Amino acid sequence: MPRYFFDLYNDDIAIDEEGRECADLKAARACATWEARNIAAEQVTGGRLVTSHRIDILDAARRLVGSVSFGEAVAIT
Repeated sequence: MPRYFFDLYNDDIAIDEEGRECADLKAARACATWEARNIAAEQVTGGRLVTSHRIDILDAARRLVGSVSFGEAVAIT
């Protein structure tokens, strides 16, 4: 299985040094979306949500192959 890295860009930048094996880019995107929702939930309990914060998805060569913003990961109605 290919390895993907998930770099977090919120109030700080957290570079993923280990990565995670995912079946394909679709599965990696689902993983990034799940993580974005969890982090967004933590932000909301703290009284705020920054919808422009994001998780970038990088392939094994650390090339950007996708991105999930917190605003894209949750439905705000």
